[in-house]
Amino acid sequence: MTRSTVVLAGIEDVERLAEMQATCFDEPWGSASIAKTLSLPGAFAMVLRDTTPAGRISAGFAIVQVVTDQADLLTLGVVPGLRRRGYGKRLLAAALAEATKRGAKLVFLEVAENNLGGVALYRRAGFETMGRREGYYRDREGRRVAAVTMRREI
Repeated sequence: MTRSTVVLAGIEDVERLAEMQATCFDEPWGSASIAKTLSLPGAFAMVLRDTTPAGRISAGFAIVQVVTDQADLLTLGVVPGLRRRGYGKRLLAAALAEATKRGAKLVFLEVAENNLGGVALYRRAGFETMGRREGYYRDREGRRVAAVTMRREI
C-alpha cells in the first residue's frame, strides 16, 4: 500500500467517506447522513489520505463530535482488506488528539459487541466499558447485536 497520512477531511470527501463506511459496517449511514453529521457544531472527520500527488482517501476514517469538554467517537472504520495494519490505531490517536485540541477531556463511544477487533482496539487505547445497549445494532442478516458503551479520559 502507498504511504498515508491522517488528516482532517472536508465536505468534498463525503462521498468517499460514505463508500468506505458502507464497506465497514452493516448499517451504512449514506452520504446525506454523513454530510449532515459533519455540519453539526464541533463535528469533524479524520481520514487516511495517500501521500501521492492525487492524495486519495485510502484505508479508513473516523467521525467525531465535540460538545463542550466531551467528545463522541461516532464512527471509526478501516476498510476490510486493510485491517490489522495499525490504521485503526493511527486514526483513533489522531481523532483523540484533534478532540483534545477542541477542548474535549472525555470521550465516549459505542461498538458492536461482535466487532472483536474494534473492542480490542478501544481497550488497548485505554477505554473502559460502561455498559451495554441490547439490540442496538442490526447485522447484515437482520439479527440484533448489543452495543458496548465505552469511555476514556483524554
